[in-house]
Amino acid sequence: FRQDAWGEATGTVQHVADGKDDLRGTLRIRITFAPDALHAQLVLNDTNVYGFEQKHGGDIPASTTIDMPEHEVTPTLKDFGVAPEDLTFAFIYWDFRRELPRESFRRRECRVMELVHPDDAGTVRVWFSAAHGFPMKAEWYRKGQKESWRALELKGAKKHDDDLWFVKELRLEGADWKTRVRFDHAEINRVEDRAPEP
Repeated sequence: FRQDAWGEATGTVQHVADGKDDLRGTLRIRITFAPDALHAQLVLNDTNVYGFEQKHGGDIPASTTIDMPEHEVTPTLKDFGVAPEDLTFAFIYWDFRRELPRESFRRRECRVMELVHPDDAGTVRVWFSAAHGFPMKAEWYRKGQKESWRALELKGAKKHDDDLWFVKELRLEGADWKTRVRFDHAEINRVEDRAPEP
């Protein structure tokens, strides 16, 4: 992720929660990665357009900016239980706190890192494939709490050219809800290969 690259993906999002109607929608994402920043545009149901920027790297703590739609239409990204950093993997750039003992996840050895939210609002633990360095699982913890309040599983990781990776499916869940994002098209390329159209 710390190289000049861009990616785009299209797919569907489905959300189920206790006592609420199921939600379904479509999603389009465009991401530009750089060694010290990432920029993304997320379009939900062809109506809500979210902008996301994160700066990171060096001795500067990570900082994020989210541009919300001017007239956000229901259902929103939040209604689906999704945050922009879930889809851009921005949480992997949060400030490193410590490395925990290695664990096996889906029969793969993983290095487990604890990272701190840019606003010091809590932490995330990320399971990275020890062989490839790609994130496979994440759990979020509110500040001062020992139990995670939401979790993310990344499935179907696919290696593209030049050792660039992306996933086919994301699964998010909390205490009484679950969300699945499934991409039917995803590509990622080095910036010099082909710049995205505006």
